[in-house]
Amino acid sequence: MKWLSKGLKDKVIKINKQHNEVTYLPYNKTRSLNNPEEKVQLATYLKVIYELKYPASHVRVCVPVKMGSSTKEADIIAYNDDKGLEPNIIIECKKKGISSRVFKEAIHQGFSYAAALLGKFVWTTDGEHNSYHEVIPDRIGERTKNELPILPEFKSEKSFFFNCRKWFFRNTKSFFQVIGRSIKQPLFIHSFIHVFFFFLVFLGCSKLLFINIHDILNIPLVQQSWYSLKMDFSWFYMLLSFISLLIVISLSNIVSFIPSLGKSRLSFKQKVFISFFMCIPIWITVKLYTKSWWNWEHFTKLIDNKSWMFIQPHLLILPIQFLIIASILSLPKNGKRKKKK
Repeated sequence: MKWLSKGLKDKVIKINKQHNEVTYLPYNKTRSLNNPEEKVQLATYLKVIYELKYPASHVRVCVPVKMGSSTKEADIIAYNDDKGLEPNIIIECKKKGISSRVFKEAIHQGFSYAAALLGKFVWTTDGEHNSYHEVIPDRIGERTKNELPILPEFKSEKSFFFNCRKWFFRNTKSFFQVIGRSIKQPLFIHSFIHVFFFFLVFLGCSKLLFINIHDILNIPLVQQSWYSLKMDFSWFYMLLSFISLLIVISLSNIVSFIPSLGKSRLSFKQKVFISFFMCIPIWITVKLYTKSWWNWEHFTKLIDNKSWMFIQPHLLILPIQFLIIASILSLPKNGKRKKKK
């Protein structure tokens, strides 16, 4: 357990010789370590002291909380003072392996203590999963917009660093949640596999071309065409792109080996659409780059990695190609949606 040896050395806690009881100091409260929940509480107690920098005299365990006609116990409370008059963080601990339903109930329990004691933050943990919330007095039922990425250290909730992290987390949370859900979708995975495979094939073809470029240009037909048609490397770029695309489309059903994507094979119509629309960004890229990019002088200046002449424009269009494939894959394969009965 992290911080255990330091806690014992600093006399923040004391464990008996049988290692089945822990005493929290300086309030001399003893608890049984045979309870799995107590082990989580002990680890959390030490984190409050050594990670959130609270003095041990400001942290109390098993604090009685008056709620109506009954009295309950908050697992841990971190105070801003040593007299226990300014509760700051209400911490609810549960044993490892609890269900998400029980974890959510623990969050609500922490908020009920915070409402009764006027605490500012709620920390819910099972030792593996942590949930941090800021308590909004006039919206005590809020559980989403008041989430936090971290808790502030002792008397630092107004610090610039903490408030920057809080602002960034709350303003980007929904965006990253959408991204997280998207990357788990078969459509995203299917599109990513095709684009990645396309890049690998294109890279391999480019390497082969530039390794044998002088032999290829010495072929009489190629040599004659190079001068008569005023060819440059953009011709090779488009040719390799088309060849790579044909290879990927021909082998597209390789995704059937992936169990979750077995039903995502491309139909003939989808293959035709992808072949056509993927050529558009290739052609546009050639036009966007100046002629000086594709000429022989530029090629000779690329000493370390001559294939960069092709890789750079190809990387530029990868996001566009991903969107093209994803859009085509999202269309019904038979052109008609089945009507619900």
